[in-house]
Amino acid sequence: MNTEVIRDRKSVRTYKDQEIPEQTLDKMRNYLQKDTGLFDVPIEFTILNAKNANVSSPVIIGADTYIAGKYKRQKNAEVSFGYAFEKFVLYATSLGLGTVWLAATIDRKAFEKAVHLKEDEVMPAVTPLGFAAEKRSIREGMMRKGLKSDSRLPFEQLFYQDDFQKPLNQAASGIWNLPLEMVRLAPSATNKQPWRAVAEKDKVHFYEKKTKGYAKESTGDIQKVDLGIALCHFEIAAEERRLKGRFIQTDPGIPVAEDTEYIATFELER
Repeated sequence: MNTEVIRDRKSVRTYKDQEIPEQTLDKMRNYLQKDTGLFDVPIEFTILNAKNANVSSPVIIGADTYIAGKYKRQKNAEVSFGYAFEKFVLYATSLGLGTVWLAATIDRKAFEKAVHLKEDEVMPAVTPLGFAAEKRSIREGMMRKGLKSDSRLPFEQLFYQDDFQKPLNQAASGIWNLPLEMVRLAPSATNKQPWRAVAEKDKVHFYEKKTKGYAKESTGDIQKVDLGIALCHFEIAAEERRLKGRFIQTDPGIPVAEDTEYIATFELER
């Protein structure tokens, strides 16, 4: 996986009537066994045949296969889920398959039954899997337009230098330019783009800018899932730029607004 895959990946809601080769499914099974989350929070994945499992989404056309993920309720679970699930989504993209994150627009009870969800577990999201149709459906086109799926906030509105008082100009972002740009391009629930980051010389601190109504009992805090996606993108780009480091959780104490919460820090190796 690399930044080219991140740039190429698009949400797909309309699929060809074409089966996924068994060899490709085997690759995904093997990958999912090794796909791990962050901060020691394991994620469990299930590959579902839509007809056999009786699962569906009203916004998806033509997909016969779905991937669902779940976790036990605990600290950092949503972030870990977003990180691990996005890694799989990008892996599927590298195999030529289409995906789309789905949380609200699914038959949730059917999916939760299919993955044998327990009381102490959460299944935040699923994705269909298949080959993208040559043309999007009219409904999909309207959805993308309504969600402004292809638009992103400017670099300077998302990222800062040293504290939240100094917007970070992309031209002056130095070694963090590509990793932060990959964060900017990340998908998020209804395209709210809740990530914010403060860059220092050898660290980048990540924060969640909360939107009311996005934390629910059934899905957890879905915007923390979005932060996990952002961390995944950042790490892939950092590795591509040979920036060796790790994610830690040590709040730097930077003053933040009431709707903003510290999530994690990427720290370069010394």
